[in-house]
Amino acid sequence: MRIRSLAWPLLAVLPFLAACRTLVPGRAPRFPFVVSPVVADTIETEVLSGAVRLHRLVNVKAPWRAWVLDVNMSACATVQAVKGEPTAVGRNTTSVLLSRLPAASHAIAAVNADFFLFAPLGVPTNAHIERGTVIAGPGPNVLLGYDAPRGLFIDSIRVSGAVTSAHGTVNVQNWNRPAANRAGLVDARWGVPLDTLVRTRAVRLDPIVPVRQDTSAGRYVVRAARRGDTLVFGDTVLLIVPPAQRARVVAGDTVMVQRRLTPYWPRETVGGRGVLLIDSVVGADVDKEGNAGFQGLNPRTAAGIATVGTSQRLLLAVIDGRQPGYSVGMTLRQTAELLQSLGAQRAINLDGGGSSAMIVRDNATGALRVRNKPSDPTGERQVGNALAVLGVCGGR
Repeated sequence: MRIRSLAWPLLAVLPFLAACRTLVPGRAPRFPFVVSPVVADTIETEVLSGAVRLHRLVNVKAPWRAWVLDVNMSACATVQAVKGEPTAVGRNTTSVLLSRLPAASHAIAAVNADFFLFAPLGVPTNAHIERGTVIAGPGPNVLLGYDAPRGLFIDSIRVSGAVTSAHGTVNVQNWNRPAANRAGLVDARWGVPLDTLVRTRAVRLDPIVPVRQDTSAGRYVVRAARRGDTLVFGDTVLLIVPPAQRARVVAGDTVMVQRRLTPYWPRETVGGRGVLLIDSVVGADVDKEGNAGFQGLNPRTAAGIATVGTSQRLLLAVIDGRQPGYSVGMTLRQTAELLQSLGAQRAINLDGGGSSAMIVRDNATGALRVRNKPSDPTGERQVGNALAVLGVCGGR
């Protein structure tokens, strides 16, 4: 079902959100979807499910075009981080990532998610946790997460683990994000050989009894390093030990390995870069994030959370850009103000540019469609991960 709002005369040009807020920050978005004419002069709304609407906003003066997934998390809807591969490396288009979810997940739509590394290729820059499994560990930036106790949140998490032997304790700071100067654990979810420097500081830990990869604790035996200890298989773990702590783990030791995430262990997370909204206020560093090119007019993908009491709505926005006469994109501040005007109190910037993609499953045919207009000449870009919206009732 599609609902169209007729065009209003424009009242102002960019910056376009400073004067008027039809939706009060802190109030959940409403159906039918209404925004100030300062924001958009045309709105089209599609009902994707009882819990999910897709809004197309057009501002012809700027010009820009945005697609907004409006997800009622209190109804039959949830989210899932999607890597599309069993390991942290690798890229694919958001369409392919969405298509690989099983039919039982009732996947409705997806947007591209985190920024990603080029070496190793496709590794998300922050934690990718999928159904509770840590595929890529926390990085330095904030992330968007979800689990049943907390619902949606924007926060930081960190690793707080330990490997304890008769010779002492190595305090673990990284998990599936190896670095030569930080003690860390690498399991089979990492999926790529260690680089040369990190490899020289790795020891192999063999489980005494089989251990699930997402288990927080287990007993292992330290084995002497071998030439093949650059890639992890099965339930073996590599421990990266900086030289100053190397005497604390000795070949033949039995060690207790504890892997923890603090302040909590979410079910789903994807990373971002740039906090757009905090308590309904535009983030203080929104004009300082990255270089001038990053701050300027670009295609954008962003996520906002609107909370009223115990009810939450997720707003996933994809703004087309780099297409003069059609859509020039938005700055980080304009993206923050857009989500603010739609009722979000908290928001985070996700990967943008040519990565920005809004993929929706057609209700009638089940086919996946790219609803926005990606800026790359070749169309949809391969990305490190995605965030999918699922039509699931009663949890998973």
